Amino acid sequence: MEQMELSREDFEKFSEYIREICGVFIREDKKYLIHQRLEDLVRASGCDNFSDFYRKVALETSPDLHERIIAAITTHETSFFRDGHPFEAFKKHILPDLGAKIKRLKNAHKDKKTGRPKLRFWSAAAATGQEPYSLAILIHEYAMANYFFGLSLDDFDILATDVSSSVLAKAAAGSYNKVEISRGLPSEIRDKYFHQDGNCWTVNKEVREMVQFKKINLAESFGLLRSFDVVFCRNVLIYFDKETQKKLVDRLYDKLNRDGILILGSSENLHGISTKFHQFSVGETFLYRKKE
Repeated sequence: MEQMELSREDFEKFSEYIREICGVFIREDKKYLIHQRLEDLVRASGCDNFSDFYRKVALETSPDLHERIIAAITTHETSFFRDGHPFEAFKKHILPDLGAKIKRLKNAHKDKKTGRPKLRFWSAAAATGQEPYSLAILIHEYAMANYFFGLSLDDFDILATDVSSSVLAKAAAGSYNKVEISRGLPSEIRDKYFHQDGNCWTVNKEVREMVQFKKINLAESFGLLRSFDVVFCRNVLIYFDKETQKKLVDRLYDKLNRDGILILGSSENLHGISTKFHQFSVGETFLYRKKE
């Protein structure tokens, strides 16, 4: 099959369109990404070239086509306990600190009629769910180990979001093939927290119910989201331009509780983006604590 040509003009149109709908900034040296990831959509739509497809997209009022473009363009590369060390920092440093905090809060509220205090975690750009389920497993282990010290699963909330509805549907199902389940997941954790369905492994119901999934575009307002103690926003900033990065980090700052922690990807930092956080390290992991 002959490859379609993507002109400079069409590239610029699609680049701006993609930036508007999901915040992803595709530079000219990454022109091939639009070409490779959208060409099949162009053909499937019945268009002969990218120019015709752009006109169709511009006139399309149904969200389905826009959703398919977002799913094709955005990167969903992920794995369980990806990069390892951020989850070690979460397990050994963040969870014990927050566990002590929630115990104090529960004691302070036990005679009050106000709502039950909770620790809240957000996995932004959660893709197919491996990150939030990794967090849920660590939290489950921690809560069960501290059950007789006054902790339970009800003390923790996990929100997982992504811009793609189709990706979120897979995440919510919590079912992974042999390749996906083998990436980053120790066999003893797999056997404890997953059950096998034919050629797939599915997260056990108790862990799956610890995570709430919601569609959110990080390039737009977060709406009525409540605040969080920890936000995982890993390998997201690298896809945005500087202006969008600054706006996103400002919004994340606003959604963090006092002393809340932001965790970025290994190749990301806040240099030149924000001075609203205090950077510190735990092992190999850089963490960003909200300044007051």
